[in-house]
Amino acid sequence: MLTIIFKNMKECIDQKVYQAELDNVPAAFQDGSVDGGSRPGGASLAIRERSPGRHVEIRARHIGTTIAVRQAGRQLSFSIRAAEEVAGAFSAEQDLQLCVGGCPRGQRLSRSPRGRLAAEEARALCRQTLPVEDLYFHSCVFDVVTSGDANFTMAARGALEDARVFLPDAEKIHIFPAGKGCPSASSSFLLLLLLLLLASALLGHL
Repeated sequence: MLTIIFKNMKECIDQKVYQAELDNVPAAFQDGSVDGGSRPGGASLAIRERSPGRHVEIRARHIGTTIAVRQAGRQLSFSIRAAEEVAGAFSAEQDLQLCVGGCPRGQRLSRSPRGRLAAEEARALCRQTLPVEDLYFHSCVFDVVTSGDANFTMAARGALEDARVFLPDAEKIHIFPAGKGCPSASSSFLLLLLLLLLASALLGHL
């Protein structure tokens, strides 16, 4: 399950909670609303459905943040674009941890080799939707090899599509591993956090 909390802000928005889980990616907050409430800035927070039951986009203009939530196959993923000053506004002691007690046993990847795909087979599957061997491609290969689930290619593709929306500058979209002789993404006033944090991909040792 993915839970996103937008805190109460005086004269701006009411506190809103968004929750999504596999086969249930709603286009509304937990209270059934689709915006930040009746306060003067309520319209600055809004949910837009991109694909029924599969893809929603939440825009929080009051904090310069956009969040895309997707289901691809049996994986749930999200991408975030946030203003750098917002992303860096909290100390490590204040930040909420994404996963502090490990993931539910039923959502952990098996450490055994059973069900895993060979690296070359995984690379071929990922290359069908991700022709550029960048960060998205390598993440795709790792997930497919480890899980044996070809649906992870769709999750990686979704993250790349989010990057194209969040970063219109094509030169900043592809991020390459260090030492490969390719340019890395340059910094900007917007900090893009493309998080392929798939519930079934989080290992129990986190």
